[in-house]
Formats: sequence, structure tokens, C-alpha cells
Amino acid sequence: MLDLKSFLLSFAACILLLISSSTIFAQNRTTNSQLKLGSIHFPTSADGEAQQEFLTGVLALHSFWYPEARDHFKKAQTLDPTFAMAYWGELMTYDHPIWEQHNQSAGSQVLKRLGRQIESGSISWTEREKGYLDAVRILYNDRKDMDDRRTEYAQAMQSLYEKYPSDETLAFSALASMTTPDYNYSNPAPDKLVPIAANLEQLYKRNPKHPGGMHYLIHIYDNSTFAEMGIRPANDYSEVAYSSSHAIHMPSHIFKQLKMWDKVIQSNIKAYDASVNWQKKTDRPLKDRDYHSYRWLFEAYLEIDNFEEACDIIKNTQQIEQQAKENGEKLGRIPELLKNFQKQYKAKEKAPHCISG
Repeated sequence: MLDLKSFLLSFAACILLLISSSTIFAQNRTTNSQLKLGSIHFPTSADGEAQQEFLTGVLALHSFWYPEARDHFKKAQTLDPTFAMAYWGELMTYDHPIWEQHNQSAGSQVLKRLGRQIESGSISWTEREKGYLDAVRILYNDRKDMDDRRTEYAQAMQSLYEKYPSDETLAFSALASMTTPDYNYSNPAPDKLVPIAANLEQLYKRNPKHPGGMHYLIHIYDNSTFAEMGIRPANDYSEVAYSSSHAIHMPSHIFKQLKMWDKVIQSNIKAYDASVNWQKKTDRPLKDRDYHSYRWLFEAYLEIDNFEEACDIIKNTQQIEQQAKENGEKLGRIPELLKNFQKQYKAKEKAPHCISG
């Protein structure tokens, strides 16, 4: 029987073989100078400021920074209402496949706006760009269940990648393939994982600052078998895309698998703090902070029995909820988060009573 070390060595060899036989794409990049989100090359039929807003949106999209990405895609639409890919980008921000979240209503409204532009004959797109739009439409076809939509979307993106091989079709096709119903995220079958990982490793090697390459590699290695292979992208990603709180958080997926609790804690302290700064700077409601990172921080404290810090998080979450109420803001998932914190804390037998308001 093949032991784990031998299996991983064989797996790594397969990755290197697939990378070496892959197509090499153009090396020129477009780097955003305002937000530090990495570097991509994604030419479209637009140019000027609208294209720059679009590129920033895609960079944010690769880091699952959906609200920020949406702002840039909508600004690109304002600058150029005929810019088809700006509508594609906004549609992508309403679908969060890894988190199993999908906003059908918001996406349908975008499709209506796009439809009006198409009917007027003013829309600007190439065949490649039309392929992106045709693919994302599948995700909003409410006549089919979501599992079927995800499968068909992944197939459409794979076809688009084969027809128009590029960093972006590769990245989005890889992400789509990781979110189909036959892909087991927590324990992926090697025959499913290897081809996706090989393509992403190829992208990571070609452009070490591509946020999607690093981000999706971390996700694909986020399991006990392959976690060690995620250390490289984990160490790079938060340095390259440090404007995004989610990018700062993501290395903790690998650190958690490897039980590196101090690093899990540090990653999520920095990630949550970054989201607080963004929320305040952009004058957004308190519900828009990165509570995903905050939850990971709380659970890491419980894992090492640091009950004092865990209790402080419960108290702070209560204060945030109260402040949001006083501000007249929507609470979003803050009450649910607080309830789960309290439940998890009480479930720890050794935890002292947490006196909270």
C-alpha cells in the first residue's frame, strides 16, 4: 500500500509533469497602483479608466472581496454603459460558490440592465467576452437547480478556457471545477484534484502575483492530505494582496490543517483589523466587516483554551451589535454570529463563565 509520503511525492511529480507540458501564455501584466491586490493581464474591448476599474474589480473578485469588486464593476459601467464585461463582473460578485451563497435577485437585475443594452444595439463585446457572459448566465438560470447550474457553468468555463487559453479563463475555470457537486472539498479525489492543481500551479509559476492562482491553490490544498503543498502560496498570498482582508485570512486555512495555531491567530487578527479599517474608511455599515476571519480567530482561541481572548470576542461582538442598532443599521449576520460564539464557548467544559452584557 502506498504510504502518504510516497503518494505526495508522486502527486508532486504529476503536477510538475503537467506544468511542463502546459501552454505558456503572454507575460505582460496590469498592476493596480491604488489597492495592493496582485497583478493580472485581462485585456477587454474597453480601455482607459473603465478598463482600469474593471481590472481592479477582477483583482478584488479573485480575493472574494465581493463588495469592493462590485463597486469597481459598477463604476466601469457608469464610465462606459456599453462595456459588457463590467456587467459580467458585477454578476460574478453575487455568486459565492465556495461559501455556497448566491443572490439570484440581484443577479437578475444586472441581467435586465445588460439585456436593455443588448436590445439597443450598443453593447460592446468580442466573441471571447460573449463566452464569459454566456457562461455566467447559466448561474442565474432559475429553471434549473443550483447543482445543475454549477456543473454546466464549470463545463462552459472549461470550454472557454480551451478555446481562449489565458490566465483568466484558467483561473475562473479552475474555481468553477472546484465547486461542482461531484468535487469533495474536504476530501477531494486525487483524479479530480490533480488536473485543477496542475493548471493553478502553472499559473502561480508564470505569474507569482496572480491572486487567483494563489487563492485557489490554497483552497484546493485545504485538506489534511495536501496541506503542506499549500504553504508556498499561503506565505505569498497575504503579502501580494494585502489590501484584502480575505487574502490576509486565507493562509490560516493551511495553518489550521497543520495545527499551527499561533499563525492562525495572527492571520485572523490582521485580517479582521484590515476589514475594520476598510469598513470605517468607506463608511460602510458594521455588518460589512470580515466576520469570517473573526469567527476563525474565536475558534482558534478556543482550540488552545485561551478563554480570556475568546470571551473578549463575545463581549466585543455584543458591543458591535448594540452599536449597529444605535446607528439604525441592518444587523446582517451579527446576531447569528454572536449566538454561535456563545454556544461554542459554553460547549467547552473547561471554559470559565464569560460575563457579558
